[in-house]
Amino acid sequence: QFHIGNYRSSLQDCELAVRLTSGHMKAIVRGAQCCRQLKHFQKCQEWCDRGLKIDPKHTELTKLRSECAKLIKQEERDKRKRELELKKKKEEEGVIIDAIKQRNINIERKKGGELSLADLEPCHPAALHKPVHLDSQSGELVFPVLFLYPEFVETDFIEEFRETETLAAHIEVMFGEGCERPPWDQEARYTPASICVYLETADQKLAQIPQDTTLLSALQTPGFQLKTGTPNFLVFVKDSKSHANFLQRHNV
Repeated sequence: QFHIGNYRSSLQDCELAVRLTSGHMKAIVRGAQCCRQLKHFQKCQEWCDRGLKIDPKHTELTKLRSECAKLIKQEERDKRKRELELKKKKEEEGVIIDAIKQRNINIERKKGGELSLADLEPCHPAALHKPVHLDSQSGELVFPVLFLYPEFVETDFIEEFRETETLAAHIEVMFGEGCERPPWDQEARYTPASICVYLETADQKLAQIPQDTTLLSALQTPGFQLKTGTPNFLVFVKDSKSHANFLQRHNV
C-alpha cells in the first residue's frame, strides 16, 4: 500500500501490526513514514519516539524525527504569518469601511446587516483586481468607475478614479481636443461641451451630474445607491435622439 501511495491504508495496517506486536520495528518505521507523507508531522514524531525507545540509534527514525521537528516549526511560522496578514487585512478593510461611512456614501448591502467589503466587490471583470481602496499617501478613496454610452452600447472603464477628481478631468482625457476618437464616435459628436452625464438613483430616477462635480459629490447625490463598488455614469450627447429617448423612458 505504501509504495502505491495509499498512505492512509498503509498506516492502518501499521497500527494494527503494533497493536498485535508492540515492538514491531518495521511497522513503526512504516507508520512514521506514512505520517510524514500525510504531513501529520506531530504524529510522525510520536511514531519515531516509539521506535527510538526500542532502538535509540535507529538512523531512519532519528532522521525523520529531526525533519518533522523542522517542519512543525515551519508550519507554526507560516500560521503566525497568515494570522498577521489576516489581521492586517481586516484592519485595512475597517479603515476603508470607516472612510465610506464618514463620507455618507449610500452602499447597497448584498446580504443586509453591517457594511462590509463584500458589498463593494466589483462585478466588472477589469475591476476585480482594483476594487475600492484608500490611497496610502493621500488617504483618498479610489474607485473603479464605468462610463456607459447607451447610444452605442459601449463603455469606458476607469481603473482608478479618485474621490477628489472631477468628471470633467476624465472626460477631457477621453474626448478633449486632440484625443484619439473611439471607433464608435468617428464623427466626434462626443466632446466635453456636448456631453451630459447622469446617475440612476435607487428608485430608477435620473440625476444629472455637472461635469465639474467631484466623484465624491456625485456619490453623495440624494437617492443614489452605489452597487458593487463601481459607479456607473450614463453619458449622452445633449439633445441627441438617444438622449431624448432615454429621458422619455424615465419620464423626464
